[in-house]
Amino acid sequence: MPLPVVAIAHGEDPRPMVFQALAQIDAAAVVQPHHRVVLKPNYVEPRLPDTGVTTDPRVIEAVCEWFQSVGASDITIAESTWSESHTEEAFRLVGLPDVAERRGVKLLNLYHDDHTEVEIPGALSLERVLLPRTILEADCLVTIPKLKCHSMAYVTLGIKNLMGAVFPNKDLMHRQLHRRLCDLATVLRARLTVIDGLVGAERHENAGDPVKTDVILAGRDPVATDAVGCLVMGIDPTQVEHLRLCSDRGLGEHRPDHIQLLGTPLDKVRKHYQRPHRFR
Repeated sequence: MPLPVVAIAHGEDPRPMVFQALAQIDAAAVVQPHHRVVLKPNYVEPRLPDTGVTTDPRVIEAVCEWFQSVGASDITIAESTWSESHTEEAFRLVGLPDVAERRGVKLLNLYHDDHTEVEIPGALSLERVLLPRTILEADCLVTIPKLKCHSMAYVTLGIKNLMGAVFPNKDLMHRQLHRRLCDLATVLRARLTVIDGLVGAERHENAGDPVKTDVILAGRDPVATDAVGCLVMGIDPTQVEHLRLCSDRGLGEHRPDHIQLLGTPLDKVRKHYQRPHRFR
């Protein structure tokens, strides 16, 4: 069985980096022109991307442009923070309404969406969850997280980014967090992960220090892509519980020696992010 492929692009201009990384993983194979494409960035709170907290809108715009270049026309940028008003504030702060207008795509505050309760067969902890219809009905779900450490989950990358789709109380995920992230990933199967590592965050997801890392990562295997995100931060992905659980469940590969890397060599971009306190 072929190894999952993850591309590493290094530089400071996100557009060519995104295009390069998506080409290297043959991302066009996962999308058809008629597909409903949903891009899920990370806007946990209204903060600018150079803080290392939120997805850079240039990365989102580049992903939109790439999808349009392969014929996709039904594209939605969808996200929710801890409240409806904070979501709108985050969108305005980073200029997402302008991005959506320029690219001719939809911008959706998920608080304004319809929500459906989904049962998760064989759940480890999260037996049912309320999720937005737009994300559930996506033909091609793309998670576009920031490269960050996390105080509870160790890292917050593509899989942890899915937590923003949970309604109405996102705190319910914090009980048995790793198990519930694995359960959520069985329902929300991202076809592509594009990690914004232009500026990451060490120590903490919202209150950490920014780390200029100048990378974009892309992969079709969500677990493998997150595993490479860990490696870029100098973290062993086999020590991240939700990645191990997802791998055990057959959702992807978390072992570094079972992942094929393309593009910039890992050693050229690897940093040593300070760990969250509980993981030191």
